[in-house]
Amino acid sequence: MDWSKIKTIFILTFLVLDIYLMYEFFKLKEASEFEPVAQASLEKQLKSAEITFESPLPKSNPKDRYLRAKPVEFDIENLEGVKDTKLEGQEITISEGTTLNSILDEPIKISDKFNPSELSAFIKNRVLFGDQYRFWDKPEDSNKITYYQEFEDKMFYKNLNGELTFYLNDENKIVSYTQTLLEKIESKEESEKVIQPIKAVETLYKNGSLLPKSKITNVELGYFTFVHLSSSQLLTPAWRFVINGEENLFVDAFEGKIIQLNNEEKKIVE
Repeated sequence: MDWSKIKTIFILTFLVLDIYLMYEFFKLKEASEFEPVAQASLEKQLKSAEITFESPLPKSNPKDRYLRAKPVEFDIENLEGVKDTKLEGQEITISEGTTLNSILDEPIKISDKFNPSELSAFIKNRVLFGDQYRFWDKPEDSNKITYYQEFEDKMFYKNLNGELTFYLNDENKIVSYTQTLLEKIESKEESEKVIQPIKAVETLYKNGSLLPKSKITNVELGYFTFVHLSSSQLLTPAWRFVINGEENLFVDAFEGKIIQLNNEEKKIVE
């Protein structure tokens, strides 16, 4: 073969390769320059709207994954072994197989300004798997105190199958509680990056869910029920934003969509 032709082919090949690599380089450079600019613009808009943060938002891109879990089927006979220890002083019944109902022999008095620490010892020592629940809320006009189950320090937001609810009488005493529990919690797929919290804030702000003069008092990553199956559920990561210490806003951490969580609904798709 003619050496001059081979040389020309090599030169043209490497020229095309160089052009392609330069194109990819400038595309990445442009994207990396655009993101801080866009973020700076958003932060300026939030500042203009007097939206503040109690703590700086995490700037990392954490990874997470889908989870699959199933509700525990309580068996009253299997609970006999703990009625004289963990569940001592409680009248236990089971409803619908998955809800444990307890009536306390001795009601527990709590303070008017309830602090979760008041129930910590009881939950740890007298509630089955009590260490898996974390305090959610105690509305002023309600006789309920609600906790939700957590996994690896991430809460299952408003999950009917991972809920611990205490009920109070008119004397501000806890007289009973109900409990549901998720078990066999396992990862469905490999971890992948979730959206940054600032992107979730942008979605809430542009949607009108995050109002001017709001203060974001807490930000955390947890899970919400994406799909209810007949015997299990699929959970996906979600950013939770607490606004002014009261309102909760949620954003799907994979898809970046605002989600409305209603634990009164229980949709089964199969």
